[in-house]
Amino acid sequence: MMDETELRKEIIKTALDMHRSGLVQGTGGNFSVRCAGGFIITPSGMDYALLAPEDLPKLSPDCELIEGTRTPSIESALHAAVYRMRPDVNAVAHTHSLYATAASALRRPLPCLTDNQAVMFGGDIPTARHAPIGTPALAENVSAALAGGAAVLMANHGALCVGKDLRQAADRCCMLELFAKIFFTAASAGGGTALSSEEAAEEAADIAARYGQK
Repeated sequence: MMDETELRKEIIKTALDMHRSGLVQGTGGNFSVRCAGGFIITPSGMDYALLAPEDLPKLSPDCELIEGTRTPSIESALHAAVYRMRPDVNAVAHTHSLYATAASALRRPLPCLTDNQAVMFGGDIPTARHAPIGTPALAENVSAALAGGAAVLMANHGALCVGKDLRQAADRCCMLELFAKIFFTAASAGGGTALSSEEAAEEAADIAARYGQK
């Protein structure tokens, strides 16, 4: 595992990449990585371009400040809830990308219109029940909807993706935005036919067995 200074640098780089890609705007969104004794997260309301590694606070699993002087992200409780629930998750990325946020406002699952979505996310992407920003209710709703999956839409708010590392979580954010765009494009042409849960599961299992280097 990287040392904590390197983890902080990786978070800053990822936040800047997400900003350049349009997946976050201004100081919106938040990113974190699990570390020994807790997790490191972006600070609240600070310009990503001006961040230094020491600006990123380290929190305990219960959101107690361990290191740093900056106020952590308002969504720290959400990240903490995911880490407590999912020992397999080492990074969390929350974005306000255009199409995923628009899909979240529909307050229903994002249907699986492509085999690529089936492979990456296992099928439909759930939408968590709405709750105010930065509240325990939001943390509870989002972590419950995420369950064992890789992504969740946050009703009227945005999207959250998780991963074994920050690169994977960020890549999933990019792909979720693409799949949301595909959804709206299909809808503008009269709709689309989603893969059934059985078809999505079969596609995911087949590609897992045959694709990539072994």
